[in-house]
Amino acid sequence: MILALRLIRHTIALIFLISIANVCLLFGVVIRLFSEDGSWELACWTGNWFWTYMQNHWENNLHAKDAVEVSGDEIPEGESAFVISNHLGYSDYYLFQYLSSRAGMMGNSRYFVKKEILRIPFFGLAFWSMGMILVSRNWTNDQRLIEQAFQRIKTNEHPCWIVLCPEGTRRTNTKLLKSQAFAREKGKQELKHVLFPRTKGFLSTVQALRDSHIKYIYDLTLLYRSPGSEKNKWKVPSLAEQLNCKDLSRKGYKYKVHVKRIPISELPEDEDSLKVWCEILWKAKDDLLDSWMNNEYEGIRDVKIGIKGGKKLKGINGFDHHIGNGHLTF
Repeated sequence: MILALRLIRHTIALIFLISIANVCLLFGVVIRLFSEDGSWELACWTGNWFWTYMQNHWENNLHAKDAVEVSGDEIPEGESAFVISNHLGYSDYYLFQYLSSRAGMMGNSRYFVKKEILRIPFFGLAFWSMGMILVSRNWTNDQRLIEQAFQRIKTNEHPCWIVLCPEGTRRTNTKLLKSQAFAREKGKQELKHVLFPRTKGFLSTVQALRDSHIKYIYDLTLLYRSPGSEKNKWKVPSLAEQLNCKDLSRKGYKYKVHVKRIPISELPEDEDSLKVWCEILWKAKDDLLDSWMNNEYEGIRDVKIGIKGGKKLKGINGFDHHIGNGHLTF
């Protein structure tokens, strides 16, 4: 009963805060007629303010912070990037924001999101007015709107994380079977833990960013571990399940993130080779997940990630995460 009341209270607080955020964001839309920089800064400030509440609730009130493990390349503070990741559930956004908040880029993140999100009361309006990249299932129809979003970011050199999940949808057992059937039909290698990537959005984004201030791709690999039976060990926890838990770390939840920081200049330039590059990357991601799941996370060396303002945060493994100016090879 107490946990249910906490969830209701959190939901009411979110609705109240998103209402205030919508007023700020709509004001930012008006300001854009007179000041592009002012509009962008207000949108980023508002996003950071709102997401900080959500992230603080998850990390500190629900004690998820102590259950997060980060490995791989270091993320410099304030660096613009094209972020790609496998997509397991709605909780992925907490892990994106775990990284972006520590790199000082949480309010500057712009996600590819389905247009259907506009139908969600309060939240849909916020996503539109903040400048998220809205897409449908028809890439041809979306191309013009996406190019406009990129042009705004590129022309004004706005510091930004552009976040895309190339799989296009959350992984479920049913979707995984369909993805494997698609791979067999196309003569591709089947993947066991991720969906086969849909590369049109990835290709267009990389090609659009080659001449921009965004010089790096951050490739993220995510994995959840849930408490309970052996059968449910790798189950992706729902938002309701987590928000109803008093202490996620003590309960036995774990959140794993591996980072690869890749210069865009090192990617193939022609689209056919770039498509193959993305498919090879996803196979490596699948192999890494297989290794994690078979070896209980052993053999993965946790490293540093940026934290805005130089504050330190202890990860579950005891490593100090702090700002870095370079990146580590893995």
